[in-house]
Amino acid sequence: MGKMLKQHWWIPAALSDKLEADGKPLRVRLFGEDYVAFRATSGKVGFFDEACPHRRASLALARNEDNALRCIFHGWKFNVEGVTVAVPTQPVNEAEYCKHVPLKHYPVREEGGMVWVWLGEGDTPPAFPELPMVGLPRENFVVFRQKVNCNWLQGVETTMDSAHLGVLHQSWLGGLGGDVTFSSVNMAPVYHLQQKPFGFRYAAVRALENGQSYVRTNSFVMPWYGVIATGNAGTQGGSVFFSVPIDDENIYYYQLTYRADGPLTLNHTLVHDDADSWPPLPPGGADDNWGQDREAMKNGHFTGFTQMLGTEDFAVLLSMGKIVDRTQEYLGAGDGALLSVRRCLLKSVREFMGNSVPKLACHDDIDRRTMEPFSGVFKDEAEWRSLL
Repeated sequence: MGKMLKQHWWIPAALSDKLEADGKPLRVRLFGEDYVAFRATSGKVGFFDEACPHRRASLALARNEDNALRCIFHGWKFNVEGVTVAVPTQPVNEAEYCKHVPLKHYPVREEGGMVWVWLGEGDTPPAFPELPMVGLPRENFVVFRQKVNCNWLQGVETTMDSAHLGVLHQSWLGGLGGDVTFSSVNMAPVYHLQQKPFGFRYAAVRALENGQSYVRTNSFVMPWYGVIATGNAGTQGGSVFFSVPIDDENIYYYQLTYRADGPLTLNHTLVHDDADSWPPLPPGGADDNWGQDREAMKNGHFTGFTQMLGTEDFAVLLSMGKIVDRTQEYLGAGDGALLSVRRCLLKSVREFMGNSVPKLACHDDIDRRTMEPFSGVFKDEAEWRSLL
C-alpha cells in the first residue's frame, strides 16, 4: 500500500508558511522515512533525504545559504536542485568527485499553502491532483494540521463518515450556522453513492419532519482526500480533509477550507495560533479519558470536549488505539461510505500488485468539477439527484 501511494500520488509534506528563505530546514517524516525540506535563497523549495550522504549527519542542522544546504559536519554542499556542488574535504578532483555523490532528492510543488512531494521511483511524477483549491488565491482558503497518534486510515474513515456528524458534533453545529439544525429526526443518513474516476461521491440524505430532506454531498478522492460540504446552501466551496501517514501509528490530519468565488470569511473554528497544531488535541491521556470534562457534560455539552469541534474527532480516534482491529467491528447501514473507502483502496492495491496502474490513479481522467460539494434542504428528490 505504501509503495502504491508513493508511486502514484503527490504527498502533502509541510505547510508552506513554515519554510523561510535561507531559514531553518524542516525535518519531515513520511511513510516511516526521514526527510528535510528547506526554502532556498531564491524562494524555491528543496526536499532531500535527511541524512547527509557522507556520514549521515542530519541536514536539518545544515546552513541554508546561497540556494543550498551546507552540512555543518564537513561542509559538503548541496544546491536546491539536488546537485552536490562542494566537497571541501576532497583534496583533489573535487568537481569530478561531486558528480558521484549519491544525494537523494525529490520533486516538489507548492499549492494550496502546502509543500507537496513525489516519493516514487523513476523520472516522471504523476499528474498533480486537481483538487478544488488548486489555483485559488491565498485569501480564498485557510489550511492547518495536527499530529495525531493513530493509523492514517482511521482519519480517512472518520472524514467520510457522515453519520457521526449529528451525534458527535451536535454541541458545535448550532453555533456554525448552515442549512439545518441536526436533531433526532436526521441523525441517520441514507447514502446514495456514485463511483467516479477519482473514487466516489455520495449524497447523505436525512429526512426532516416537514417532508423535506437535508442533503449533503461528500467526495472521496483517492487516496485520502475527503471533499466535504460546508453546510451553507449556495456557497461555492467546502473543506478538504486528509490524513497523511507519518508512519504506521501517526498521522498529520490536515484541513483546508476554501471558497471558490471569493475571499474566505473565517469562523472561530478556523482561527489558530499555530497552523502546525490545530485543532487542539484532547487535553489528557487514556488514564483520564483524554481529558473529557464530565462537568461540562452535566451542563449540556454532549461530548465533554469543549476545546473545538475537531478535538472531538481526535478524542475518538485516539480512543480506538493506534491501529484498529477491523475484524472486531459490527457495521451497519450508516457505514456505507467508509466501506466504499476500503473497497477503493483494496481494489487499487490489488491492481498495483498486479503491475498495473490503479484505475483510480489515472489522473488525466478526473474532472475536478465532479467533486465539488453542495448541501441544502430540498423538497424534490429529483432536484438534488440532478446536482449529484
